[in-house]
Amino acid sequence: MNNFITDLKRIISGEVSNTESDLAAVSHDFGNIVKKQPQVVIRPHNSTDVAEAIKYANQQGLTISSRAAGHSLSGQSLNEGGILLDMRNLNQIHEFCPDELWFLADAGVCWKQVVDTAIPCGVIPPVLTNNFEVTLGGTLSAAGLGLSSFRYGSQADNCLGLEVVTGTGDIVWCTPEENSELFYHVLCGYGQFGIITKVKNRLRKYRPYTRSYFLSYDDLDHLLHDARGLVSQGGIDGLVSLFSPCLQGMSRKYHQMKPLVQWFYRMQVTLEFDDVNEINDAEFLADLNFYRHVHTEDLMFEKFIQPLGQVPHPVNTANTWIDILLPGSRAKEFIDIALERIPNFLDFRTLPVGSFCLSSRNHKLPMFPLPDDEFIVGLGLYPTIPKTQVEAVLKQLNLLTDLGFQMGAKRYLATWADFDLLRWRSQFGSYWYKVNDLKRKYDPAGILNPGFFKYEQVVEIGATKYTN
Repeated sequence: MNNFITDLKRIISGEVSNTESDLAAVSHDFGNIVKKQPQVVIRPHNSTDVAEAIKYANQQGLTISSRAAGHSLSGQSLNEGGILLDMRNLNQIHEFCPDELWFLADAGVCWKQVVDTAIPCGVIPPVLTNNFEVTLGGTLSAAGLGLSSFRYGSQADNCLGLEVVTGTGDIVWCTPEENSELFYHVLCGYGQFGIITKVKNRLRKYRPYTRSYFLSYDDLDHLLHDARGLVSQGGIDGLVSLFSPCLQGMSRKYHQMKPLVQWFYRMQVTLEFDDVNEINDAEFLADLNFYRHVHTEDLMFEKFIQPLGQVPHPVNTANTWIDILLPGSRAKEFIDIALERIPNFLDFRTLPVGSFCLSSRNHKLPMFPLPDDEFIVGLGLYPTIPKTQVEAVLKQLNLLTDLGFQMGAKRYLATWADFDLLRWRSQFGSYWYKVNDLKRKYDPAGILNPGFFKYEQVVEIGATKYTN
């Protein structure tokens, strides 16, 4: 260990540490389910530091992982017994070009820095998540979904270029035209093919005001019908739904106490506008099938986009969150089953449940597989539970994952995912073998961000390679 530290301090211009406090600080993530501890933490000052650290890891047979805000849920940003790159010191915005609608920044820049720079210029990134404290490199490695993803795709779909350090320590600039294979697989690739060090990203102009309609539904069919229509017609700027349970009593059938739950659904639809007189409320709402118009809220754009608040993280709890991406044609069937099962393993009274929509035409990244449907419904379950309940809850969430795969669904891997090879094959379909080939190409020693993806083993017999 002392040799590792001495060697790394000689070749790295940034900080190198193996103090107990520094290692402990990067041994868990937001999910608080998986725990891993590296031998060394490096805080690189530049991409050369990242490249030198990767080359050293190759020489010493060590694994190496990247991390910034640590907002992963399945240990994707953790490392066991190797090198952990804490990317937060790479935090400079290098170029900001509002007239040309793009910016260039380090991967460790958080989205709040970008928003604070952009708003006075009348521009904004096309997609923002509900957490501005996460970093560009982190969300682009995962996808990054928000209220406007049905219109603009994921945050990763709005990336114009990347500086990437591959698993062999090569620093590569890549775009859709230059080194395109690497570009299209590092995005949403969870650090499997390279570590992002710089990002060139798209901006868009925004209108100064927003109007949000809060519409209540008691019929899931009506909600999904209206969501499909709003997404396909265009013209709206934000769309999200939250589900609320109402306990109607207890059933004692078959000598078992079972809660009788009626679910209600609140859709929030948002429009951006320049002048309040542009919008005719009655005309906009006329064709929608809600049973109650609960509220209309007008906000300045910069107020509307702000996150609703940080998620509390009590001691000894875990965030067993899950997003399932459903083909629109099977969404109601799956959601009905999920809502029926929830009271059996979660406290449905306090459980945040919601849905969002995507349109497959706005997503072009092969590492973010989607169901075979133009209209996609995301179902999100976001329980924060005592750690003593984790094993039982994850078992049920895995069953919902498998049911989703049977119905043609995919998983959003930024949330909890516990995949064996069968699930990885279901997630990527026939493309899974291409993913394995690219892993061997760009990270031949298999040292980058190990432990989350579980790849096929290749066995060589004579001159022939076989995949198990």
